[in-house]
This record gives sequence, C-alpha cells and structure tokens, in this order.
Amino acid sequence: MQRMLIVDDEPVILDGLHAFFQKADFQDMEIIKAYSAFEAIEWLNTVKIDIVLSDICMPGMDGMELIEKIMDRWPRCKVLLLTGHNEFDYAHQAIRNPCVVDYLLKTEGMAHIRAAVERALKQISEENDFHYQNAWFKSKLPRALPQLQRQLLLDVMKRTEKEGIASLQEELDAVQLPLRSGEPVIPVIIRVEEWSEYQSHSDRSLIRYAVANVAEELLQDKTTVKAIDLDYQVISCLIQPLVEHSRFPSNQQERWEQTYRFVYGTLESVQQSCADCLKLSVSIMVSDQAVEWADLNSTIARLRLSIHDGPGLGMEKLLRVQLHSDSDYTPNLLSQQAVATLHMDQVKERITAGEREWLDSFHKWTEAAQAGLQDPFFRMKIITGAGNGLIEILHELGLYESAMEEITLSRMLHFNIHTPWPELVVFYQTAYEWIISKRSDTRLNDQSQILIAIHHYIKHHLEDDLSLTRIAQEVSLNPSYLSRWYKRITGKGISDYIHDRRIERSKELLLGSNCKMHEISAKVGFSDQHYFYRFFKKAIGCTPQEYREQKN
Repeated sequence: MQRMLIVDDEPVILDGLHAFFQKADFQDMEIIKAYSAFEAIEWLNTVKIDIVLSDICMPGMDGMELIEKIMDRWPRCKVLLLTGHNEFDYAHQAIRNPCVVDYLLKTEGMAHIRAAVERALKQISEENDFHYQNAWFKSKLPRALPQLQRQLLLDVMKRTEKEGIASLQEELDAVQLPLRSGEPVIPVIIRVEEWSEYQSHSDRSLIRYAVANVAEELLQDKTTVKAIDLDYQVISCLIQPLVEHSRFPSNQQERWEQTYRFVYGTLESVQQSCADCLKLSVSIMVSDQAVEWADLNSTIARLRLSIHDGPGLGMEKLLRVQLHSDSDYTPNLLSQQAVATLHMDQVKERITAGEREWLDSFHKWTEAAQAGLQDPFFRMKIITGAGNGLIEILHELGLYESAMEEITLSRMLHFNIHTPWPELVVFYQTAYEWIISKRSDTRLNDQSQILIAIHHYIKHHLEDDLSLTRIAQEVSLNPSYLSRWYKRITGKGISDYIHDRRIERSKELLLGSNCKMHEISAKVGFSDQHYFYRFFKKAIGCTPQEYREQKN
C-alpha cells in the first residue's frame, strides 16, 4: 500500500484535491490531508509517507523547509510541489533536490496533477522492481560470510550473561558485521504466515533469504541492520541507529526515537514488498524498546510468542510488543543424533504452522521411535520428548488451558516406560488433530472479533481520524492487508462502510436533534460544511436541510 499526503493551507483547495484523489482509481493508495506544514509533520512522525503533494507558500514553514523534514524522516518519499504562480527560485531549488519529482502550477489543472502523481507511483514501482524482483534469484549468492554472520548472531541470541558479551565487538568485526556491542539493539521478528507456491525446502530456504534481503534493503536507509533466518518459519532483524553524523540529532533519546519511528513505519513496506514481489504473507513483531545484547534471548522469545496475543493468527499482523520481565522462554534443544527427535521437531514445526503435512512427519516419528523402544532409556527419552513437544506447542499457540479441559492433558503425568506404545501413539495423534481443529475454529472466531472491533471503532469515532492507517492500528494489522482482507470478507471496502455510517449518523442528528448544520458536519467527520452538503446530497438526493424539512 502507498500513502499520499496532500498539504495546503487553503481548505477549499485541499478538500478539492483530497476529494479528487479519493475518487480516482489508484489501487491500494491511502490519501491523507494536512491543513498546514506542522500538521503534515505530525503525519510524517506517525506513519510512512510515499508521496507528498504540497503547496510551496504556507505560513510558518514553506515547502522547501518541509522537504528537508520529509527527507530526514522518509528518504525515499517522492515530493510534488504546487504553486499558484511561477516562482523560478523555488523551481530551481526544487529541481536540485533528489526527492522532488515535479514542480506544478495549480492553474495547470487536475489532469496534469494526476499525471504527475502517476509518474511518481511509477518511479516508486520501478525502484521496488530494481531492488526486489527476481534478478537476484538468478545470481549465485555469496555463502561463506553470511553463514558466519548468521552463526555468530544465533550464538549471541543464546547468551544470557553479560560476561558472554564482553568480547562481542571483536567477534562482530571478525565477520564484518557493522553492529556495535556497546549499544542496545531493536529486535524484530518476521514470521511467514503462508508459503503460497513455495513448497520445497530449497524454495523456502531461498525465500527466507529473500525476506531478509528485503528487510535489510528497506531499513538500511537510516539504520544499521542485519537480518537472519532463525528457523523454518521465522526471520529476525537486529537494528541500531546509523553511526552519528550531521543528519542525526545529537540528543541520544531523540536519535533513538527517530530511528524507532523510521523502523516501525518501514516495516509496513517490508510486508508490502514481501506480498508484491515474493507473493508471501508475513507478520512482523517489533519490541517497543531497544534491549541490551544479554537480553536478546528472552526478548526474541517474547516476540515469537506475541503472534498469539489477541485475534488474527495467520493474518498479516504488525505488532509493537511491550516487553515484560516475566516473559522468559527457552525452547527445547534438538538432539542431532536422534532421528526420532528430528521427526518430532518437524511435527512441531508443521503443527505450529498449521500445515497438513504434519501427519506424514508424525508417522515417520512413530516408525523411527518404535525401532528403539526395547531400550528403556531410549523409550524414556522418546516419551519425555513427545510430552515436552506437545506442551511447548500448546503454550506457543495459547491452547494450554483449553487442552487441560478438553483432551485430559493430565494423562501424560501417568505415562512411563511401561505404557503400551499404541496407547501413546493414539493419545498424541488425537492431541495434534485437536490442535489443528481448534486453530481452524479460532481463526474464524478471530475474523469475527476483528470485524466487530473495526465496526465499533468506526461507529464511535466518526468525527475523528478514520484513515485506513488509524483503523489498522486499532486491530494491529498491516493497513494494506486490512483493506484487502475486509473487502474479501464483507464484499465491500472499509470506505463504503464509513460512508454508510456517516449517512446514517447524519440522518439521526438531522431528525433527532436541534444541532445546526455546521455542528452535524463536524460530528460526522467533515471539517468543511459545504463538502458535507455535497456528500449528503450525492448520497440521498437532497441537501441536509431539505431532508430535515421533508421528514419533519
């Protein structure tokens, strides 16, 4: 999804441009308006902006000053400048700025302005194609150094003592990682939700590498970042501010706030690039604060668990996770020597991912385990590993309490080396089938809860910000994904639902209150009363005043 911010201090012009582009058939683009440069900066501090269409002459801050603010926050943003008359000094300055793609006279008309926006969108698309399309798939990928870097970071993520971090900078330098051991890091988790056509292990390995590259490419504009795949389904990014230079504020707190704002806004683009270029659905979880290297282990575990916080499992979540001291989570270590344990690991991965192939891995586990059951110690290891694996999955999916009641989980407490093997197999197969069934039911219930939350928010905030971005924040979903998902589920767009609720609320206020027209206009989200008149008349066929008089 792209976002265009329109900035003008003249309400009539701004509302006209906003209405024009709202009606234009730009697919998957959100239009935001700001009545001043200062309001525009608030938006730039809140969400990632792809295109800015701005007046040059505004009180308090002119267009050239605004450009500097834009570049400082979103270096890849494209700027279109509007003016009411020829200002050659401005034009000369604007052309020299790399983020300005056009300089337009307001008198040139809407068609000319629209064409400029289309050129900006095409430029963004071409840049994305250059970075993320399939060209790099066809080249040989360097393997040695990336593998060494991955192994080091995986090792660092297991360290929980500060002593283990003492020599970290030397280790980072040895494998040419630009991260700094003396500063905290912002950890990010990217989880693949749907593999689409990528079914083989080699394809998925390559795609995980692609996701890591997409994240690094987009985030490296204003941060130092390294992305690695943690396992079959999850990629992790470790992020720090760039080394201080003139464009960064000297105040450390402001420096980190600026970095975090950029990171969170750019993660939306990471999701979008994965969807557009890789045909991949991903969720992203980022911590709400930078953490020390020694705390990475527990923080990564908390981020991985957060995917199950609230409804929406399997959807493209975008979560800012609050960290808690009691969130430690240590996964079981895999024994590389035991074939049965490896198959059980595949069962856990596929159950957690909701894949149908889990049953194949389960049968392989039973066959491999059965071969060594004569040894009581091997048998004890198999029983313990199966029990721990099931409990781990239930905790990770948030189903532990339900399982205690519905599948008599306490039976596992009585399993021992004398328990008949067929009884164990039936118990665990039944438990895994219950999990798959429960996840399917949960997903349907999640969809219902999210729809209820969206509709409740819209109904009670008609006079507030009802941008797609704001609604998506309310349900912790990617805005572009939310737009597609809502239309698929309901058959119409979110803007149509907002339109209907505004008309409905307008009628209620016209007939059930003594509010004046400008008051009603404001209550249903229109800053311009005249625009409210046109909106109502187009929908109902008469003006608000005529409607009130006819019904009364």
